[in-house]
Amino acid sequence: MTSSSTHPGAAEDKSILTPVMILEGHEPRLVHSPDGKHYEYKGIWSISYFPDCKQMVSGSRDYTIRRWDLREGKEIEKARKVCKNEIRIVEVSRDGRWLVTVDGWELKVREIKTGIVRTFHEYSWTKWIDISADSTLLAGASLDSAVQIWNLDTGQLMAGPFELGDGDIGDVTIRLSEDSRKLAVAWSNTDLENRLHLEVWDVQAQKLDVQKSTAYDVNYIFPLPVFWTTKDNSIVAAFTFTYDDPAIYEFDASTLETVGAPFKGHTSYINSLALSPDCTLLASSSYDTIKLWSFGPRQLLASFDVKLLMTLVLSPNSRQLAYTTWHETKIHICNIPANILASIGLAEEPQPSTSKPKRSRHAGLLDFDITPRPVRRKPVMIPVTPIPQPLPAENPHVFHHFLRKFLSFSSPTDVTRTDDPRNPLDFPATSPLPRSLLNHDGNSRSTPAPLTAQSSIINTFPTIPSRFSRLSTWRPFQTDHTSPAVVHVPLAPGKLRYATAGAPSNDDGLIRDEDYVPPSPSSPNAGQHGRGRFCFCF
Repeated sequence: MTSSSTHPGAAEDKSILTPVMILEGHEPRLVHSPDGKHYEYKGIWSISYFPDCKQMVSGSRDYTIRRWDLREGKEIEKARKVCKNEIRIVEVSRDGRWLVTVDGWELKVREIKTGIVRTFHEYSWTKWIDISADSTLLAGASLDSAVQIWNLDTGQLMAGPFELGDGDIGDVTIRLSEDSRKLAVAWSNTDLENRLHLEVWDVQAQKLDVQKSTAYDVNYIFPLPVFWTTKDNSIVAAFTFTYDDPAIYEFDASTLETVGAPFKGHTSYINSLALSPDCTLLASSSYDTIKLWSFGPRQLLASFDVKLLMTLVLSPNSRQLAYTTWHETKIHICNIPANILASIGLAEEPQPSTSKPKRSRHAGLLDFDITPRPVRRKPVMIPVTPIPQPLPAENPHVFHHFLRKFLSFSSPTDVTRTDDPRNPLDFPATSPLPRSLLNHDGNSRSTPAPLTAQSSIINTFPTIPSRFSRLSTWRPFQTDHTSPAVVHVPLAPGKLRYATAGAPSNDDGLIRDEDYVPPSPSSPNAGQHGRGRFCFCF
């Protein structure tokens, strides 16, 4: 992660950083002096990306908090908030739930989804804030030399105040470690000593673990950014040890001894730092320069000429940087060059395609994760006890005419014509007995007349039972022949048994006319919608 020397790259010569987007909307703050003069104060104090990099929030001297759509490049006007004072700090939590602002003396927390606003601190000017990595804690440093930590959900004070020292506090910056167990604080006092201090506190024990300090120039009044590195092992800070040699250092978190070589190259005070979440890219700025560094090897990747820079941030995905300046009310959004991203192991994000990819007609044959398509299944037909129908007129020509008409549109393989006589009680034992063959006590049957010569229709193809149901209303001629005796045979497991004495052997492929029971005259469309055996829905 570190090396023993600084390796400036070929990009050390300054170049122009061209914005891909400029957000405009904030206005200068007008101040009227007692002598009648008017002054314009420009500059946007603070900017913060949303976690998805699609929106940004800004706070300015014009007393407004504004949200920006970075896809459209314009303000979301309905989200604008007009406040009572200058907005010095804005920060969005990593989960996108909270927006923390400093409105004059007041430290406020807004829940973005609901719009609920709560005031956490209002009696002393809050100089700096930090939201924990898990978006549950808020740390704030105020002008009264104290640092406090609150629970964002409840507003309860969880730790503090941490007393920084005696005397007047000039500037202060704070940063919670990734696990929120440690607190790094960089601050300056404005008394006769004029010293910079770097401290590490134990949050739970609320005690100072280690401290380092150095003298600084009396004109140095800018914030002192600090960041924790991977696994909270070290701290990065723009901690100037000498007046004429501004530099960025990495400090061991337990001893505050410097680790590796410093980042050198700036010629004036460093007023802003930004470190990517994976600690691979470091951005720094002074009054006239933005520099990009490869953090591990300490290599300078690029240097851009930007005048009077005020604040600088990196996007959460490390592919953009945004900055503001003291002399205008604009936010500049810049893409980090592709060669720089490649040098630190980051590739450019692919642009979404507007055309739909072609899919082979054989695609998915072996893809077992494909979502199964719904299958249309045939309804389950449950046989019910039929209602007997009256026999038709005893006219053989009528029956034969109907039979020929029915067979005219049937496949020759669908039906078989036979002239063999058939016993009316020859039906499977699993079928219900017709009610017409039952007496009122349900235990005996009436004696039907035997059938004369007939042509029986045998269904040998299971796909046309609905057609044969039409034959259920037709009965052949009956005579006064005596029917055979009925013998009750219980159903045996396995094969079907016939419920009549002397019945021919069972043929599972045959379905007799007697098996087809006519539907009720009042509901011809039976089947799954009514009480019949088959469905006549066409």
